[in-house]
Amino acid sequence: MILSALGTESMTATPAATPETPGLTRRAVIFDLDGTLVDSLDDIATALNGALAALGRPTAAREVVRHWIGDGLTELCRRALPAMDDATLHALIDAARRRYRGHSLDRTRPYAGIEPLLGRLRDRAVPMAVLSNKPHDLTLDILRGLGLEVFFDVVRGLKEESDRKPAPGPALEIARALGRPPGDIYLVGDGPTDVGAARAAGMVAVGVSWGFRGVDELRAAGAEWIVDRPEEIARLEGL
Repeated sequence: MILSALGTESMTATPAATPETPGLTRRAVIFDLDGTLVDSLDDIATALNGALAALGRPTAAREVVRHWIGDGLTELCRRALPAMDDATLHALIDAARRRYRGHSLDRTRPYAGIEPLLGRLRDRAVPMAVLSNKPHDLTLDILRGLGLEVFFDVVRGLKEESDRKPAPGPALEIARALGRPPGDIYLVGDGPTDVGAARAAGMVAVGVSWGFRGVDELRAAGAEWIVDRPEEIARLEGL
């Protein structure tokens, strides 16, 4: 079902049925990680700037880094130094990864309302997954470190550059693992990359206004819902 796009006003959608409905097959939800489930901006910016400084390169303001996040570590580093050669790029990626691995949970926390939302959906037996462009091992580290891994049936971080969102392949693999057709899955994220992945996979694109990108970018990318608070996700039809 294609839902009408909303602005930043509160949603009025209600679930199609209650959790007690016999034989109910719930829709599923795939969440992005950074900017959607967790606010990781400070730790990412600190790791990137530490790596840039170690290589003798200029650092970047926190609010500039905000707009670089979403397409994986390689693209983050490429945006920081767009004219660099391959050797310098790989050196920056390695340095940023090392710094981030040891400090990925210094200031990273779930957004307010995320844990109650996940608990509510789990109580309704809604299948849930995480799909991130963050490297797979780091995605797992953050979810485990914050105690969020228990909510998810599938966790998928980036393993191959060819699988980076908006490529639909990983989202479709998750759909098969969850046992839901793509059209019965909400893919929730904070940026155009997430919306693009949802549309490419035939899923319903839900944008969140609290993340690293703005509502205008989500609308332009074609988000079918835009929500302002985590609890609004639980009111989407079929959840």
